[in-house]
Amino acid sequence: MKLLPARKTIFSAILLTAICVALIAWGGSRYQGDKHILHDLEIFAKVVEKIRSYYVDEVDTHELVNEAIENMLRDLDPHSQFLQGLEYEDLMVSTRGEFGGVGMLISFRDNYPTVITPIEGTPAYRAGLRGGDQIVEIEGQATHGWSTQKAVKLLRGDPGTDVTFMVSRPGLKEPVEYQLTREIIVVKSVPFHGMFGDYGYIKISNFSKQTRDELKETLEELEGRQMKGLVIDVRSNPGGLLQAATEVSELFLDRDKLIVYTKGRLSNSNQKYFSTNSRTHKGYPIVVMLNMASASASEIFAGALQDWDLGFVVGQTSFGKGTVQTVFSLSDTEAIKLTTAKYYTPSGRNIHRDHGKFDSSRRTLTQAGSDTLSDDIASLRPSRTGEESDASAPEEKPIFYTASGRIVYGGGGITPDLEFEPEMYTELQRNLEKDALFFSFAVKYATENKVTEDFEATEKILEDFKTFLTEREFELDEEEFSKAENREYITMAIEREIFSSNFGRDAMYRVVLEKDPEFQRVLELLNKYPTLEKLFAYAEEQKSLKAARIEAE
Repeated sequence: MKLLPARKTIFSAILLTAICVALIAWGGSRYQGDKHILHDLEIFAKVVEKIRSYYVDEVDTHELVNEAIENMLRDLDPHSQFLQGLEYEDLMVSTRGEFGGVGMLISFRDNYPTVITPIEGTPAYRAGLRGGDQIVEIEGQATHGWSTQKAVKLLRGDPGTDVTFMVSRPGLKEPVEYQLTREIIVVKSVPFHGMFGDYGYIKISNFSKQTRDELKETLEELEGRQMKGLVIDVRSNPGGLLQAATEVSELFLDRDKLIVYTKGRLSNSNQKYFSTNSRTHKGYPIVVMLNMASASASEIFAGALQDWDLGFVVGQTSFGKGTVQTVFSLSDTEAIKLTTAKYYTPSGRNIHRDHGKFDSSRRTLTQAGSDTLSDDIASLRPSRTGEESDASAPEEKPIFYTASGRIVYGGGGITPDLEFEPEMYTELQRNLEKDALFFSFAVKYATENKVTEDFEATEKILEDFKTFLTEREFELDEEEFSKAENREYITMAIEREIFSSNFGRDAMYRVVLEKDPEFQRVLELLNKYPTLEKLFAYAEEQKSLKAARIEAE
């Protein structure tokens, strides 16, 4: 090892000065007297300078410093992050609910960025883009092997500007050129709603600035159709803005009711959020559907309705992401997202789960603006592992009480009033979804056949799918394929992708929900127990029966 005398270089001095000036500008006198922080930063600056000057290979010090920041935040908790470029932009999109672009959902398929579906009413939709179109060139650059993120970065831009790209479409010999003018694209928080018999259904995919207005408009429409009850589906909803969660909750709460409160290390992190408007809904029973990937703002909403006895919560115990992240902008393209407080429901339940004691690898959060319309559906099922769906049985969790005195459970996440056993992926289902084979088959089928709105995945189509899998060199176990649970799932998934690609979001959601066991069970419960009081009584009866079975064992 070669020793060199220590020396102050121009680079080191500039780096240290920049850090100190930034600290003083940001934190003022709080940092001026903290010799430890300034000393540590001086050492950090010297280390970076020595690496830049003497390391055996040339190093990108900018990248090195960024990695150091990322690792520092990662060590704090899973939700604190350093955001740059597209990551920062994506965060802003998910919170604002809009961006500048051409309006199509894309994903990486067969080595190219591929259109999953255009968003209705956007430039891509009006231009006739369709599911399965491969984007082979953007602004003169070949896209083979590109990530989805790289393609999105070029397709997005300021409204009013143009973007040119080439599309290869199944059935056409030559790629087609499109030149589209970017517009403001609104990402809907409520991607689907509808009536199923006498009951309304609303899917909330994330909580953004747009959510309250979208939901209020949807409620007014469904109430105009004389619905007798409402199902609000926040399964696989990763959350979003705290403000959006409180605004949505107060649509169902009376004025001055506590929705959520936060506690943190600093006094300004300790806040209570009350409803400021009287509820607008008409008193019909509300069922909230949760699953293991419902998180953050979804849990605030479900917890508020549960604690005030205004919603019957069903499904699985939610994710337990009960921390507040504050975004601190560092520049026009960089920011840090830092955990600053924890959420508590009106009854005092801490939503946050200690994921050190829980296998979070089984929980996949679907990000707002996901690559495919079917991602929300596909992510509803965890893979089959033989484990229980929750970390602890209800009797092991701390007990809290709702406004009417019903027992609810703490311990992280929102425990449903009535728990459903989760539908689990078999290995075959998981592998088919992972490789996007349902989507690819749907594109191929629609290219070769006329698809109508009464499409059904018949036995012949299932055989065609098996042939397709063989052509794609997928190792298919005939015995597994023939099992009823796999055939039912494969039938649903083929129909899901056919309707998504050819008839859009609403058609896809309706097809899937008609075959969704959890949703169908909710409809049965509402028909049999048409008031919240009867639903709560049924849930208590089921808990008593379960306790008796456990005691008998």
